[in-house]
Amino acid sequence: MKGHIAALLAISLLNLSPAHADPRAAAHVENMFRVVDTNRDGIITIAESDVAIETEFRKFDLDGDGIWSYAEVSKQQLDAGASQLPPDVQAKVIAGAFANYDMDGDRRITLANYRQVQTAILLQADFDKDGQVTLQEARQLHGVDAP
Repeated sequence: MKGHIAALLAISLLNLSPAHADPRAAAHVENMFRVVDTNRDGIITIAESDVAIETEFRKFDLDGDGIWSYAEVSKQQLDAGASQLPPDVQAKVIAGAFANYDMDGDRRITLANYRQVQTAILLQADFDKDGQVTLQEARQLHGVDAP
């Protein structure tokens, strides 16, 4: 998902405050949804999410070793907008993003680590607990209204 199921779904989205009046936030959620909903049926399934997660992981695994290093996460976050922040805030954003995915604390982020976090985020949006996520549920998770 364009850097963000990385981002339905990474640190930047988890930290979105309700944006009922911000059409950019709603458009961002809709764009991410469209990227993951590959069969265009209006529902994101775990299978669709898994494909997006793997694609996203490989996109940011710059050296192709199957592990995200701190440097790779740093580049990802800076490219996603953290570069616009003051240096001390940049460092906190990067460290937070890395810690979010390095669940076992081994200073390496594997596809399994990334999948576990991203799937958990996706399931947070499954408000009706049917094992899939609609656009309305994605909007609800991120506190945005339809445009």
